[in-house]
Amino acid sequence: MAWLAMCLLACLALPGHAQTQVPAQVEPLRLDAASSMRERNFDGHLQAYHDRTGLLTREQVASPDHAQRFETLPGAFNGGYARGAWWVRFQIEASPEQVARPLEEGWWLRLNAPYVDYLDVWWPDAEAGASGGFTHRALGGMRAGSKRELPWSIPATRLPDLRDTQPRWVWVRLAGDRSLSLAGGVSPLREMATVQQELNFADAGVVGMALLMAVVSLMMGIALPDRRFIAYAGYLVTLGLLFASSEGMPASLWLQDSPVAAVRLHNFSVCLHTAAAFGFARVLLDMERQFPRMNRVFQVVTLLCFAACALAIAGWYGRVARPLNLLWVVFAACIVPMCALAMRRNIQAWPGLVGYALYLMTGAVHFAKNLQWLPYTMVTQYSYAIGSILHIMAFFFALGWRVRHRERRALTLSLRHRARLAQRVHQRTRDLRQEIAQHHRTHDQLALALREQRGLLAMVSHEFRTPLGTIGGSAQILSDDRLALAREEVRKEAEKISRTVFRMRDLVDTLLADEWLDASSNNLHLAPLELAVFLREKIEEHNEGAAGGRISLQLDARELPVLADETLMHIALDNLLTNAIKYAPPHSPVRVRAGIRRGPADEPEVRIEVCDEGPGFMPQDLTHVFERFYRAAGVRRIPGIGLGLHMVHRIATVHGGGVVASNGPSEGAVLTLTLPLLDGADPSQTPGAIGLPLPERGGRR
Repeated sequence: MAWLAMCLLACLALPGHAQTQVPAQVEPLRLDAASSMRERNFDGHLQAYHDRTGLLTREQVASPDHAQRFETLPGAFNGGYARGAWWVRFQIEASPEQVARPLEEGWWLRLNAPYVDYLDVWWPDAEAGASGGFTHRALGGMRAGSKRELPWSIPATRLPDLRDTQPRWVWVRLAGDRSLSLAGGVSPLREMATVQQELNFADAGVVGMALLMAVVSLMMGIALPDRRFIAYAGYLVTLGLLFASSEGMPASLWLQDSPVAAVRLHNFSVCLHTAAAFGFARVLLDMERQFPRMNRVFQVVTLLCFAACALAIAGWYGRVARPLNLLWVVFAACIVPMCALAMRRNIQAWPGLVGYALYLMTGAVHFAKNLQWLPYTMVTQYSYAIGSILHIMAFFFALGWRVRHRERRALTLSLRHRARLAQRVHQRTRDLRQEIAQHHRTHDQLALALREQRGLLAMVSHEFRTPLGTIGGSAQILSDDRLALAREEVRKEAEKISRTVFRMRDLVDTLLADEWLDASSNNLHLAPLELAVFLREKIEEHNEGAAGGRISLQLDARELPVLADETLMHIALDNLLTNAIKYAPPHSPVRVRAGIRRGPADEPEVRIEVCDEGPGFMPQDLTHVFERFYRAAGVRRIPGIGLGLHMVHRIATVHGGGVVASNGPSEGAVLTLTLPLLDGADPSQTPGAIGLPLPERGGRR
């Protein structure tokens, strides 16, 4: 602290000076509409001279004795807090195009001097020539804005229309208690309006953001409650007031005829915001607990800043301006290490601390510019505005982060109680959940049984009605003595009854086979089975019977070893071959092809394809052909109960295989049965693939 006090006294003793001065001859500013705005700025065109007495007139400083003391500035002018007055001069000249065709709205002198109390401008009369008289305009913060040519926050005055291309000097005098700086250039009126509009939008955005965040922070501080949010709300209000008054918003909007009140409001806002910054730092860093010694220092400095507020209102801001700006720089140098130390103690506080340190550093750049330690640039001039935006955004995130951290702690405690309660509830509801699951399974089974029962009733009513009608009609004929039937006619009726009974017995056997399959699917008798030999036997059996030699066999491998239940394989292959014979046209061929192929999982498997030339499957039937009792609407005239393909699917599934229905390339149906190849078998005999997907057509089953 002793070292900081010595630095403060040494810096207060430093004299004010302008930017690094480089003697050179300046180029005139050309009034040329074809040039860019940057080319018409003051940078590199200004010369400055410090009048320590503040009593020299324009005629005196224009005399050869003083004129040679002007020195060229490399950029904009930054005079800092200086006693007396600063004189700045530059030359203007009209381009030949401007002389020939003057702008309708004229050229305007754009003077960006936000903190200058007294700003006087002299330019030569256009009618008097290059060495004639001068016109004077009084601008600055201490002059009424309503008397300006343009009542904007940027001081501006219209230049005369020059009649020749001769360069002419323009003189500017700057004086006051606040920081003296000057930037700008010459612009047409439309360009001036654009610059002012962009500035108004930026000012309104920053002030609005600060006030909105102040309201949000205040509401959060009251709701939580948390004094950090309340302190931050007050801090943001002072920040919004400082930015608005620094950019001349009160002077251009409400205090146009009260320039003294507008200037003192700005001086007061600087002192008040400095006090709020120190006060908020105490609360944010919890200095009472973490930094008790620095807390006492900050308390004293805060009280001194409040005393400076009273001096600013009384009009004595010039006596405290330099120490106040220096205090900001020292404040930033102290607060950044303290923020880093606080982050080590509480890592959860990093968003707010980083945002605050960021704003302090950017603010320190701005005030170092006011103290002439840094040159006047757009970055140093508006560093506090840039810092304000970044600082507000950082604290907006910090607010949410802090609330989230508090919610996490509350949620952790809540989760502990919730876990205990959930455990008890889980124990008590476990039986209920099991009962509900069992109820759902029972319901699904009942729904399936009901659906199958309806299918069975529909099948029985359809399939048994016709045979019974045939038997009844034949029996009535045989029992009618009036017909006096011959022996041959009696034999025909008896054969009709016999065929009908055989059909009904076949239907009953199919139903019993399905029930037997349900009982035996969980008790398989698996044994190695050579399907190549098995297929030959089954096809010969069917060819000698109903097929009449229509079934052909193509083997793509000499051996087709599988692990299967031989009885179930009989049922599956019988149903596949019977299904093809039943639905194919009479005397049409039925082709059976078997071989070994690679399955989807790249495992070898045995595939058996049964192809016929029947009507094939309708697209809407392909997903239902393997359901129990399902029959397509177009084939119900053909005898059947819809169990054949269902049993094939069941048998393939219990053996780890599958069955797929598709349509042939031209006509007919293709049923592909796949079974896993017996472990240890050699699939090297396998040729190309079979059972490729084929276009769908027709409809049946």
